[in-house]
Amino acid sequence: MYAATDFRPRQSREIALCTKASVFDWQYTGAMTLGLVGAEWLNLKVLKYNESSSYRLMGPGLVGLFWGGFLSGGYLSFPTCDPLRTPSVPPEGNVRAAWPMAAAITLVATATAPVIDYALLGDVPWRWTVTERSARVFVAMGAGAVGALVPYVIRPRTWAAKLELERIRVGEFAGGPFVTYQAQF
Repeated sequence: MYAATDFRPRQSREIALCTKASVFDWQYTGAMTLGLVGAEWLNLKVLKYNESSSYRLMGPGLVGLFWGGFLSGGYLSFPTCDPLRTPSVPPEGNVRAAWPMAAAITLVATATAPVIDYALLGDVPWRWTVTERSARVFVAMGAGAVGALVPYVIRPRTWAAKLELERIRVGEFAGGPFVTYQAQF
């Protein structure tokens, strides 16, 4: 059982997880950045001039997916542990939820994905219908929302290490959160 002032990682597994969670995950964020650049290039050079509108709609979908993944994955890749002070959950349970930030980043990704799609697209060909132009906005928005939630499923190393560290720390309390009382005679 941990003492109330036991802030540092004690076991070798905790030290390894804290070390992993204390460094920005450049590989995850770089992969999302390369995916976004590749999606923009594919959208601009290949899909923009395709004859089929179905293929052209793949462009905003890919751009939105990688844009949402970049925003959310970039946030989750930030360091979450300090070797001198390991965050832990109190015996009463976790009082901080991750879903408000996930919802905020998802809303931002949803709102800005069409802007990112059209930012580098340039002049829209005259043969595109109004329906297709409108569909590009909604496809990018939907893909941006999905892309912002992907890093919560395929986690960056820092976020995965943080969750594992929390699981280990909460596991020390048998049965999870509890309520206790004390009486003196």
